Amino acid sequence: MLPAPAKKALGATIDVGRDAVSKATRAALDHTPESVKKAATGTFDAVLVPTLRNVVTLLELLNEWVVELTDPESVLAYHRERGRNISSLEELRELDLRLLDECTNGMALRWQTIGAGEGAALGSLAMIPVPVVGSAVAIGLDLVVMQALTAAIATRVCYAYGYDPSDPGIRNMVDRMVARSYRDQAVKVRSVRQASSAFDAAKGRVNWSKKLREDHRLMAAVEKLLKSAGGGKRVPVKNARMGMPLISAIAGAATNSYVLGDTVTQARHYGATVLLADKYGLALPDSLRRNMAEDDGEDETQA
Repeated sequence: MLPAPAKKALGATIDVGRDAVSKATRAALDHTPESVKKAATGTFDAVLVPTLRNVVTLLELLNEWVVELTDPESVLAYHRERGRNISSLEELRELDLRLLDECTNGMALRWQTIGAGEGAALGSLAMIPVPVVGSAVAIGLDLVVMQALTAAIATRVCYAYGYDPSDPGIRNMVDRMVARSYRDQAVKVRSVRQASSAFDAAKGRVNWSKKLREDHRLMAAVEKLLKSAGGGKRVPVKNARMGMPLISAIAGAATNSYVLGDTVTQARHYGATVLLADKYGLALPDSLRRNMAEDDGEDETQA
């Protein structure tokens, strides 16, 4: 289970994020009524406004996902439903590894799919032209969501192999998996910020300028791509600008899908390796033994 201070901080962050997104929704509707009315006829910025409402729903679901994943009883119930008389995590370690693997089969694919949707939604949120949201809040929310989900997924997998994350060694591994996910998101954060900045800078622009291309190379690259696809024809600024939300959504979707799927895979390798080592008196691989030491400074998580 997530430590009490972490759970409290997560709940507070979700509440603040939900409130910010709700305010942004009202601001978007209050300040761009004509754009909203024209959404169905092709006003591009207005098409993004529903993303605000979608993110509110996403944040509501986050609590449910984290609670479900960090509940050991759900793992025990899984085995009882299949006729296995299990009443504790310790008893799970007496089962065959094949039976324990069943509980997490398909989990990587599921969370890759969820990660893609979450990343795309919050990547698009960064494009909303309302100051109360913007890329900073969108990226902040995304990192909070990914931290919570990474920790919860790693916790669920530890439970699945009969280990309690409140144990110092196991908790240390969960923390390292969360830290590892932050490293993998660095490129995504940079891409989303660049796309958001270009999207904002190009709003209302008709003509290209040397400064616009130099300051926003990502959008200039889209211009070159569109020009090549169009046989060298001139590409309006607005056409290249419309590619920015797509890039932001793709960057978020691809990265978050990979991170959550990889977290499942690494956690399963870790859980199975520790279980087999305990059951048969085998020595843990050096990387795992170092990682389970609380004061160790390395950050490998490969099992």
